[in-house]
Amino acid sequence: MRNELISVGKKTYYYAGLYKIGLYMLSETEVCLIDTGIDEEIAIKLDRLIEERGWKVGLIINTHYHADHCGGNHYFQSKYKCKIYASKINAALISNYDICPAIVWGATPLNVLLDHYYYTNSTDAEDIEKAKLPEGIELLELPGHAISMLAVWTDDDVIFLGDALVGVDVLKKEAITYVYELGDYLASLSEVEGLEAKLYIPYHSEPVRDIRELVRINRENVMDNLKRIKAICKTPRHFDDIVREFFNDIDMELTLYKYNVKGGIIKTYLTYLHNMGEMETECMDNYLMWQTISR
Repeated sequence: MRNELISVGKKTYYYAGLYKIGLYMLSETEVCLIDTGIDEEIAIKLDRLIEERGWKVGLIINTHYHADHCGGNHYFQSKYKCKIYASKINAALISNYDICPAIVWGATPLNVLLDHYYYTNSTDAEDIEKAKLPEGIELLELPGHAISMLAVWTDDDVIFLGDALVGVDVLKKEAITYVYELGDYLASLSEVEGLEAKLYIPYHSEPVRDIRELVRINRENVMDNLKRIKAICKTPRHFDDIVREFFNDIDMELTLYKYNVKGGIIKTYLTYLHNMGEMETECMDNYLMWQTISR
């Protein structure tokens, strides 16, 4: 995996590592970071590249609260005393991170689930709507993957998309990726599809100049998963039966960790189908059963 800064405009760079962290020049010596990676190890690698150029971090914008996007916040804020901004609800979660793992598990999480991908240090973050943003930065709200997720569009005509979509390599590996609200996610895909920019940088895949094909692939993935879940639920199914059959269909072995994460995503799909009037529930022998509504 490369460990370097790539220039994609007069003032815009990205970190070419596992996570495509954005950098925007605020001045000749000060940068704004767009997300900070998953942990201190990544933050230190990035900071070395920043220091080599005689720069310092003056500001951080987090696209959303997930730990792989704000796990380096504590390192950078401790060192540079910089402000951290995110949308209002994400700023509250980043500032009170003990809440966040419960969103995935639905209760106080099991200790074995508190790895650095789903848990990080709380850091002081502020509502970006109350901030005076630097000239040259525009925000787009692209909810779905997370509540009120932001994308950042620089005046070099580069858009840092956060997790509005993922690369083909991720979809081949994961089959179903994290979504909090599926209707919003599909709407955000359509919004991204209509954007016109010089370069698009998803957080978990390589930059692309034409985003439309990647949008199509992500949308097809969602539709395939909806179809799979509806097929499983042609007859009444308990949630754990749905998880089991889904995992069998995609040839993935269930673990506690995957049950926590992927199971939560399957709940998102069930919620969407239920809210759209395509799925119904019934209590049978004190089991909550899900069934696709026949048309």
